[in-house]
Amino acid sequence: MEDFGIIVACCYQDYLFAKGCCASIRYFLGDVPICLIVDGTFSTEGLKKAYGVRVINHNNVESKILRERSFGWGKTKMIAFWESPWKHFLVLDADTNVWGNILRFANFKDFNVVIDQPCYSYSDEAVTEFFFDIAGIEKHFPDFNWRSHRDKYFCTGTFFATRGIFSLEEYIEILDFTEKNPGIFKYGEMGFLNFMLFRALDAGKIRLGHEDMQLIVPDFEWNDLEKRFPVKESGPIVQGEEATVIHWCGPKPRLLTTKAYAKPMNFCRRQFLQSDRGYTGITADTVLALEDSYSLLNVYKNKIRRKLLGKMKKSVKS
Repeated sequence: MEDFGIIVACCYQDYLFAKGCCASIRYFLGDVPICLIVDGTFSTEGLKKAYGVRVINHNNVESKILRERSFGWGKTKMIAFWESPWKHFLVLDADTNVWGNILRFANFKDFNVVIDQPCYSYSDEAVTEFFFDIAGIEKHFPDFNWRSHRDKYFCTGTFFATRGIFSLEEYIEILDFTEKNPGIFKYGEMGFLNFMLFRALDAGKIRLGHEDMQLIVPDFEWNDLEKRFPVKESGPIVQGEEATVIHWCGPKPRLLTTKAYAKPMNFCRRQFLQSDRGYTGITADTVLALEDSYSLLNVYKNKIRRKLLGKMKKSVKS
């Protein structure tokens, strides 16, 4: 595929999974180009060395406005729409794995954007929880027919897109709006990116395709996932023409977790360690366990910090 690559958005907290994500790309898709959009200043030399990834970060993003306003949870991946190294791209969250030939859904001949087709229609309550406050949308964007798309809204951890389909001015307007109205769009970019895409579709500005190409892990039972995505000692066993992106958007796929089926990610994280440092077996698993422990420590530290900040703000107001 010409002028195409895969973009993985990550930060320090999920970089351990980004390494597994990139390993899954190499395992299933060969030498397709990869770019990381990185929020933070940590080293990415391991992925550069192992898989030749490019990196976009605070230091080399070209647009000043994106550098100042589009890094952080819910905004980092949006940089791809203006500064992707390729005209066409696939965006993946760090906590994902490619499984099978996902590139067969990259239909840029007929569409500018291809998104996941959800398995169900969203109720008003679900739309309000995951995407946007309905009353707020109806008040501020009365021309947007949100009801007509309720069975198409998608989790934005996986999508194919084309650079330049949105103007930077439109995005800045959205950022300004979210800062003034913080409760209307939900879950980082998930609410406002769905809004931007479907508003553009309604206006005839883009061609939007839908494919069943993303599996949300918390929506399925462990046993069903183990049967569908078996991982043997020799590696993953793809059954038939299975092609999807596995997305752990709930409990994370750490090595020893009992909260999520993690074998695909465990295998891919081991693949990276073997490519990067030559580690295998118990040595690799020891390194992964240490990574997980350090990651969990940071998660708890950040939770405590947020609670303390919240209490400080309340005390200042009172």
